Amino acid sequence: MTEAPELVLCIPGPWTSREELLESMSASDAGFVYAGHLLLEMETGFTCELVFEGADPAVTAAFRVAGPHWAASEAMADVAGHASVVYLAGKGGTREAAESMMRAGAALVDAGGLGVKVDSTGIAHGPAYWTELCHELHLQTAHRALVVYITGQDVYSCGMHNFGLPEAIVTPVDGDVQAAADLLRTFTHYLFAQAPVFEEGHTFSVSEGAPVYRVRAAPALDYGPDSLFNNPYGVWELEPEVLQKAEKKAGWWNRLRH
Repeated sequence: MTEAPELVLCIPGPWTSREELLESMSASDAGFVYAGHLLLEMETGFTCELVFEGADPAVTAAFRVAGPHWAASEAMADVAGHASVVYLAGKGGTREAAESMMRAGAALVDAGGLGVKVDSTGIAHGPAYWTELCHELHLQTAHRALVVYITGQDVYSCGMHNFGLPEAIVTPVDGDVQAAADLLRTFTHYLFAQAPVFEEGHTFSVSEGAPVYRVRAAPALDYGPDSLFNNPYGVWELEPEVLQKAEKKAGWWNRLRH
């Protein structure tokens, strides 16, 4: 059995002490109780570990790298002025666990948290946007919150392990990395929302008449032995069906020649 990966959230805040954090959480009445080193959701019984640390200048830089879309905002400036950093750590590996962790992060934001960085994915969100995502979890917003797409020679996802699902990778057609990222966004959302059973050689298309891709198992993306990005559930590679046909045609011609 695959061991559930760890899901870690980093939340800088204005709290100068654990006691101040406790008071802020009690005043916010977000449905969570901070007891010892655990954060408990009273309605569900869900718990995760809470680690309280002092201010860390490296956190601000990390937020800017992981949240480039809001790096120049007032919210990011607030992160730079944080007085402490809270880390929430719990087991991912299912949609239920991931959404519970998101609600725990929202409880810290309600208590004054200045943003949320998903350390097991590498993406950071501003406090207002994180709250919005958590209020709309029924609309499958966890996928948007916890998964990113890395572009380069290949385009691949990171963060699907938070739900217990494989990543996806594709080589851009004609170098169009945006189209490749959009393809993976649709494919991974399909995995998240519909839980289809894919097997080696199955096909996928974003819509009727759109390009068809053959689904192949690919080697795992290795981020290093201690990285929270590693996905133990594997990787699906999407290969254009037109490439498959071209290879078959080339194989036929080579057989004819020999």
